[in-house]
Amino acid sequence: MSDEASKAMMAADDFALPAFVTFLSLGQHARFARRVGLARGKYKVDVPETTGDPGFVRVFRAHQNSMEFYPLALTSMWVSSVYFHPVPASLAGLVYIYGRQSYFDGYAESSAARLPGFMLSLNAVLLLMGMSGVGVTAALLRRYADLDLAAMAKGFVEGILKKD
Repeated sequence: MSDEASKAMMAADDFALPAFVTFLSLGQHARFARRVGLARGKYKVDVPETTGDPGFVRVFRAHQNSMEFYPLALTSMWVSSVYFHPVPASLAGLVYIYGRQSYFDGYAESSAARLPGFMLSLNAVLLLMGMSGVGVTAALLRRYADLDLAAMAKGFVEGILKKD
């Protein structure tokens, strides 16, 4: 294997954890879609109708809301994985998945029961967006302003520690 091929493989391996989290989230969305199909049968709501029994509407809305939120979560998880660090980004992605599951299950029971899961998944996305913003800003400053924030922070901390 050439050095370039080896480096490319190492780089790909660095992102195995966010790839795994992405795979888990795809499975979650497949299960959500399946639950909408099952709710159609249970509540006798024919395709393409999106209204009917409140039980069906809650499951349908839980799925739709999850689909609407998904691009924010997935994009920010990958951007933060590349520009911040794949481990904390993946952990926040797992928290998002757990929050979305809690949201979906809660919403299927009652509208009020969706809120704890919604808040957890919202906070996970906000964390992912924050990590993305910090990582991309640091990369832009390194590339275009020749400022390395990580090196500056390290020097600052070392300076404080030497004073003591």
